[in-house]
Amino acid sequence: MNVQTRDPLLRRKLASRTPPAPAEGQGAIGPAQGLARSFARAISALVPLVAEQGASARQSVTLSELLDTIDTDAFVGLLAGAEGGPGLVVLDQSAFSAIIEAMTIGRLGPRAPVPRRPTPTDSSLLADLVNHTLRDLQDPVAAAMRFHRPVADHRLLAVMLDDVVFDTISLSVELASGDVRRPGQVMLGLPRAAADPAAPDLVAPGDTKSWGEKLETSVMRSPASLLAELGRITLPLSEVLDLGVGSALTLPLSNLEEVQIVALDGSVQALGRLGQSRGNRAVRLTSWPTGGAPPHRMTDIEGPAPRAATAVGNKLTGGSTEGSRSDLPSSLE
Repeated sequence: MNVQTRDPLLRRKLASRTPPAPAEGQGAIGPAQGLARSFARAISALVPLVAEQGASARQSVTLSELLDTIDTDAFVGLLAGAEGGPGLVVLDQSAFSAIIEAMTIGRLGPRAPVPRRPTPTDSSLLADLVNHTLRDLQDPVAAAMRFHRPVADHRLLAVMLDDVVFDTISLSVELASGDVRRPGQVMLGLPRAAADPAAPDLVAPGDTKSWGEKLETSVMRSPASLLAELGRITLPLSEVLDLGVGSALTLPLSNLEEVQIVALDGSVQALGRLGQSRGNRAVRLTSWPTGGAPPHRMTDIEGPAPRAATAVGNKLTGGSTEGSRSDLPSSLE
């Protein structure tokens, strides 16, 4: 009698298989997968919507590459709280309008609203949603961040964010309310934490400090003063003495585009431009003096003719009055 063997198809189904490797750029595990879960939970808790998970991806980009991925009409919020620097959250116009519409009227209309710029009220409504999403992430850098402020002008991101490598976590979702569905894109830009490897101790205990350590102790820790010069003008000393509250000093327009970092000896150490960093005024360095030598100085503006032929010239540097060494008598130098 012939014995009927089991179907080999059933054997293949019962056999254990190794799961396929995720495609390149796809965040099957880690914070990318955590963003999908935490965003869906935040939507269900705070908004009368259902967020159906879509594709998620994670990649590392530079600051310039990150800024190129942001649409002009997207909602951008600055994140703060991590030691590595500020981050950002981005909602495209479709996700932004759908969430705000559901928060305000309790549902999604049959037609998507006309694209518009976010308002401060929109930012207040989205702040809780962003913070709720960040708290549920399993990434320590993202979990420590909170919504700080909206960014109305995307051009300011170049000076608000540090020029470091960012880990971007993007998520494609579908927001549903009844029979109405809207697609959306959510992205987090998190600054990558700098590696801090333990430096090996090359000097045995009890040994004398090396020459480099002695040099750092005696010289490299000395304070150094730098001046940020927006421009220079030359005025007679008599007019400098007449300066007071309400006086105006005219600078050429070219000076507003460049700031010189000057040492106490007058040498130009670097060039920069005005900006902001975490809400404070700052100067971002853009270049170094060519060939290590100071670049050409800014063009001086000659003031009115001196009142007396013996008037001594004077220069204003960084908002302070300082007698020009080239114009002072040798006895004053």
